[in-house]
Amino acid sequence: MTAAGRVVRWMATVAAGLAAATANAAEWDLRPEACVAGAGAVQARIALLGVRSAKGDLVITVYGDRPEDFLAKGTKLAKLRLVPHPGTVAGCLTLPKAGVFALTAFHDEDGDGHLSRGFIGLPVEGYGFPHDPRLVFGPPAFEAVAIEFHPGITQVPMTIRYP
Repeated sequence: MTAAGRVVRWMATVAAGLAAATANAAEWDLRPEACVAGAGAVQARIALLGVRSAKGDLVITVYGDRPEDFLAKGTKLAKLRLVPHPGTVAGCLTLPKAGVFALTAFHDEDGDGHLSRGFIGLPVEGYGFPHDPRLVFGPPAFEAVAIEFHPGITQVPMTIRYP
């Protein structure tokens, strides 16, 4: 995919995420360069560590404070796509308010728009969570990856783990 194609795809993804957000869409700022401390702004500066290639996209998803919504279909508040490169890739999310949010990330290397899984359901693409929880027989619990965000910039490192 060309650089221009990635930009158009990224813009379309941001627009779709904004439209699907449960908060007022004008309150979300999903530009990667937008992490600048503003009066009362609540921002997550996300660093995805250990990215292995420049293929596809990096996808960060935001869920709200209800544990039952975590990873449930149709419950994400926002999604941010970043252009990958080997090493660390950073991005910023401006959240609509202070509070508890759960984040996930995955490296969509094949560009199909979702975390690809193998025959028995295990991921075949890289993924990561805040606090780098150990995964045993499935995804982590909401409580293991939730973060309380306050006004200002909160640093959120996530190591991308590849199978």
